Amino acid sequence: MIKALAQKKYNYLRVAPLPHFVLGLCIGMVVTLVWIAAEFYRDGHSFGFITCVAIAMSWVTGAFFSVADIISRYREYMRIRKMLSDKGYSEKIFKAVASSRCQRDAAIWAAKQTGYGCLAKKVYHSLGYRWYHVMPDVLVKNPFRLFTPRFLRTAFMPGKRLKRD
Repeated sequence: MIKALAQKKYNYLRVAPLPHFVLGLCIGMVVTLVWIAAEFYRDGHSFGFITCVAIAMSWVTGAFFSVADIISRYREYMRIRKMLSDKGYSEKIFKAVASSRCQRDAAIWAAKQTGYGCLAKKVYHSLGYRWYHVMPDVLVKNPFRLFTPRFLRTAFMPGKRLKRD
């Protein structure tokens, strides 16, 4: 029971290492800014207090998006692992999630757990992706796509979209 729970938490961390790092950074900044805001409040500097609280709220927003990304990558990991277990290896599975570093990390971890880890890394290497390719391909082409509903839907709601009749 405890081993299964520990394995699940370990998978949760391994599926999305970059968003976990960003989450830690956001939490650290929020704690630091709240401490500074408390000092400003204690000293009676209302402008410094309000400024620190406003900046801390922006870091809270970043932490929220990191948590949403972590949950999304974990769901994607579960989906890819199930596809690999049911259907076996297929390059199409890995090419479909190649556009983002976080998606590639989730796919590689799912492939490692099903025995296709080396093959998944070879697919991404043949597509030209290296360890330093962190930004999603869509944002490299046009950074303003970050604020479009389509990008947010594909980033935080993984899976196949069903066509409605």
